[in-house]
Amino acid sequence: MKSITSRENRWFKRVRDAVREHAEEIVIEGPKAVADAIAAGWSPIIVVEFSEELRRSVGDTKTSQGVFGLFPRPPARFATDKLVAALDGVQDPGNVGTIVRLAAAFDAGVALLPGCADPFSPKAIRASAGAILNVPIAPVTAQQLIDTQRPLLYADARGDAAAPPRDAILVLGSEGRGVSEEIRAHGKPIAIETTGRVESLNVAAAAAILLWQAFRF
Repeated sequence: MKSITSRENRWFKRVRDAVREHAEEIVIEGPKAVADAIAAGWSPIIVVEFSEELRRSVGDTKTSQGVFGLFPRPPARFATDKLVAALDGVQDPGNVGTIVRLAAAFDAGVALLPGCADPFSPKAIRASAGAILNVPIAPVTAQQLIDTQRPLLYADARGDAAAPPRDAILVLGSEGRGVSEEIRAHGKPIAIETTGRVESLNVAAAAAILLWQAFRF
């Protein structure tokens, strides 16, 4: 592990840029998270330890202990053999990361329609609690989902309350906007039975229930 104390160091600048952009390279923070990524087969470009001053300038978690792993961004993988949770305009990285974690728990893949937060941003990676290492994730368009010819469902209170089939694509929209008109035109609404005392559920809460139902039934 390389120790770094200078802002002019090229590795500090490269890690800082990856934290901000997470385009071709991503950053995982903390000794345990970095070790887990390596154990899962990810090959780091470098693992560095920053001084306290540098750590505060690039990371916003207290548990990193100044340890940052720089990794190539993983290639996209679309799950063809399991249920896929497709997120439509889910902009909160915490929700995206939480749904990635749920996908790992209930054996699903994740697909991202336009307008979603990046699952490989530092906040989303932390929210996934390491599940990002094992879940197939791919950016997609609505037409690509339609072209799969798989059952296309979208979460909507006006649908029937039923467990999604294991080969389905389950589209989850943001709490405020819902899913796109293109998805509505080609998909079937599926609902969660509730008391009716609340108008809607947070997208991560809805994902937890529907993914559990698909896994359980």
